[in-house]
Amino acid sequence: AMVDVCRQSSYGYDQRAEVLGTSGMIATDNVYPNTAKIYKNSFTGNADMPYDFFLSRYNEAYVTETVAFCESLVNDSPVPCTGQDGLAALIMALAADKSAEENRWVSFQEVVKSVYCEDPLHCETLPMDVFPEGFQPSGDPRDLLLPDVDAQKVAAV
Repeated sequence: AMVDVCRQSSYGYDQRAEVLGTSGMIATDNVYPNTAKIYKNSFTGNADMPYDFFLSRYNEAYVTETVAFCESLVNDSPVPCTGQDGLAALIMALAADKSAEENRWVSFQEVVKSVYCEDPLHCETLPMDVFPEGFQPSGDPRDLLLPDVDAQKVAAV
């Protein structure tokens, strides 16, 4: 896998993504104010520039996730995104940040091993050289999560 990120491209804010697999592919494009495209000898492309502010680009997503979260509170039902989803996103973000800072490939496992939690609500990343030989964290990110309250409710029924 490869991630290529640039927040200062010469042609504007670009947030396209492609994921290629052995059974297929998925691709996303930038979000534009409309779907008009121009085709002529000197230019082929979108009639407008992509939205240039994240709240404009992802307004529908933010509204949808807020409504889903509020509905889960009101209806006492599971939230769409679990703590495990959040932890996975955090690990990916930390790995991307470390990769950019050190200009090298960083595996998610390396990041998981650098997270120290006093308890499930108080976690921090530590440099790996603080652990004595033989005392490095286990590496299973699920060990950092609180018990799934919704799963406990279902099991109790």
